Amino acid sequence: MLGTGLHAQILYLGDTAVPLGAVGALVLSCAIAVFAGLWAGSAVWSAAAGAIAYLVLGLFSLDLGDTPLIITGTALEEQPGIVLAGLIWLYGQAAVTVLAVLLTRRVQARERRFLAEQAAAEMPTPYPPPYPG
Repeated sequence: MLGTGLHAQILYLGDTAVPLGAVGALVLSCAIAVFAGLWAGSAVWSAAAGAIAYLVLGLFSLDLGDTPLIITGTALEEQPGIVLAGLIWLYGQAAVTVLAVLLTRRVQARERRFLAEQAAAEMPTPYPPPYPG
């Protein structure tokens, strides 16, 4: 819900719409998906968070009531800035989900590598050193 409210923030430079809110919403969504995957310890949860977000966005873009929460050009009159922001938010979520999974896997691989190096450094030698006798 927060991203859907954020995506509607559009900066107008003359007649040109710059959908900064949609980009911010995608960054927020990616961060939440990466957090979910890292917290749970699996990139599967990043994918699940992204898929759930995409499903909710799809429902928000349907014209179930008066107007949809995400306008993608299928309802109401054409308003290019608003439609662009809706399309970026809706379809960008798929790309952000893939990015979140890749980021989660990368961080987890680095953590596993770090822990393996740490364990190897702390591992005792297989044979005790000879004692002077």
